[in-house]
Order: sequence, then structure tokens, then C-alpha cells
Amino acid sequence: MNRRTTRGLAVASAVVVSTTLLAGCADELPQPVPGEAFSGPVLTEEQDTQVFTAVADTVAKADKALKGAALKPRVTGPAYEVRASQLSVAKKRDNAEFVTDIPSESQQMIIPTTEGWPRTSYSITTSTEDLETPRLVAFEQASPRADYKMWSWVQLIPGQSMPYFADSAVGSAAVAKDDDSLAATPVDALAQYADIVSLGAKKSSFAKAFKLPDGDLTAAVEADASVWKDVDGFEESGTKYTQKYTARKDDVRAVRTADGGALVMGVLDGKTTVKAEEGAKVPAIGESQKALLGDADETNELKTEYTDMVALYVPAKDSDEKIRPLGFSHVPTAASN
Repeated sequence: MNRRTTRGLAVASAVVVSTTLLAGCADELPQPVPGEAFSGPVLTEEQDTQVFTAVADTVAKADKALKGAALKPRVTGPAYEVRASQLSVAKKRDNAEFVTDIPSESQQMIIPTTEGWPRTSYSITTSTEDLETPRLVAFEQASPRADYKMWSWVQLIPGQSMPYFADSAVGSAAVAKDDDSLAATPVDALAQYADIVSLGAKKSSFAKAFKLPDGDLTAAVEADASVWKDVDGFEESGTKYTQKYTARKDDVRAVRTADGGALVMGVLDGKTTVKAEEGAKVPAIGESQKALLGDADETNELKTEYTDMVALYVPAKDSDEKIRPLGFSHVPTAASN
């Protein structure tokens, strides 16, 4: 999902106010009255629109300059890692075709009721101009006076239905990464999904707890492997292909759905290795791999690292539903030999 045009987050002339994302004017945020518990949404739709526009402006400028450092005022976490890598590759190739397109209009926003910090809010964008599926974007405010920044994004998997959320006027509660009211805690759900992505649905013992749609990250990783394994003579040559994906325990964000489940967003760190016999040469075959390797000489080994942002729906513990992948972003961020 790294093959995208470079329109990025260019600001649309008319942002849909009722559905746009989070605001960064911390001094305007509603605050609880001393002595009273505050349980409402922490942002207004107008504030959401202001943040969305501010982030869009920053990302558009960084895209135009092809400078990852220019993202820092309004992009953080895994979103910064991935976007900065994409811009670096685009600059080396003098071609921005692999920079993800993230529409600047939203069709639904999910506003948190979190009393403390960090605060994370979410938005589902419209489809892209070339009719790719919408993106699910997470924004985060690290502290009371900090600006909201884009923390993560995924492209939704075609045909997948999103869970329902409370109205923005009511707000949706944040879910702790170790919340045990779910079929699996958010951190465990991500770890289980990483195991499935690594081993495949047929080999992972966690696959039975998931309903894997066509075209999820598991399929994308299998496609990567087949590029090598389907080459004539691959097995006979003694060349080995290995892959391993692990979930980051700290990069987990979750919000309550209307049915008592949770939308969970997180990061899987992936590493693939192609190793041939001594004296052989393993070439980079993808344009991103080539750009990440630069002028390094070919050797008998090629390692590629991925920073994959993912989103899951995790049902409530007493639900008959299974965990469902909702979207992902599969992007190589490093390569070595």
C-alpha cells in the first residue's frame, strides 16, 4: 500500500465540518469545572476542522519540498517514520509515486472523551481522487498545550465495514492497551495479528480467533514472499527467504465502539531476509528497496525492514464476532545487505 500519488493532505476548498478531525488550539479545549467529573467530548467539530487543516498544510509543504523534517510540527510517531521514509525515497528517485495519498476531507470523526493526556482522536476520510478506499487517520495531543499531530494512518481494506461509534456530540471513550473487557486486550490482539502475518493463517495458532478478509496485510506479505519464492530454481539454489513481524507494545491506541468492542490501531515491525549461497548476489527488486539501499554493492544477502501501521476491530469479550483487520499501510523503511 505504499504505491500512492503525491497529492498527500493538500487542503480541500471545502472541508466537511461535521466530519473533520481534531483541533489543536489547546487553550480553547473544554476543561472540567473543579470538583466536577468531565465526561463529554474534549473537542468540538470546529476545533477538529482547525487541526485537520493545520496538519494538511504542514504535510503538503513537506511533500512539495520532499523533506521529512518539515513534517515534525504536525506529524509524529509511526506516521512520521513512514512519511519521512516515503519522502526520502521520493527525493532519491525524483518521483513521488510511492508517497501515500491521504484525502483532506473526512466523512466521519470519532472524538474522544479522554480526561488526561495523551489524547487520541480518529477520522475516516473520503475516498481518494482515483477512487482508492478511504483512510483511517489517528491524531494525538501529547500534553495540554501541545498541538495535535497525525500519529497514524491506514488504508481501509475494500469491502470491510467499520464498527459504529457514539455520536461526536457524546464522544467515545479511550480504551487502555491492557483492557480485558475485549475478546483480546488491544496489545494482545496486535501481537496475535503479528503472528498471523509472520506465519500465515494456516500455521498461526491465533488464526481461528480472526476473520481475515481478502487483501489484508497477511496477503500483502505473502505476495512479497511469492516474488522471490516463485522464481524458477529458487528452492533448488538453496536460497532462503525468512520473514518476522512483531507488534510494538507501546505504540497502541484504542477507542470504544458502540457495541462495547474497540477500534485498535498499532504498529508491526517487519523484517524480511533473502540469503543466497556465498558468492551469489541478491539484487533489490523493488524501487523503494533500491532507493533505500542507495549505492551499496550487491551481496548474497538482502534485508528489508517495514513499519506497518494496522487497524483492527476487537469485539467485546462476550461477543460471537471475531477480531477483524480493518486496514493497513505496508511500507519498507530500511534496507541493507
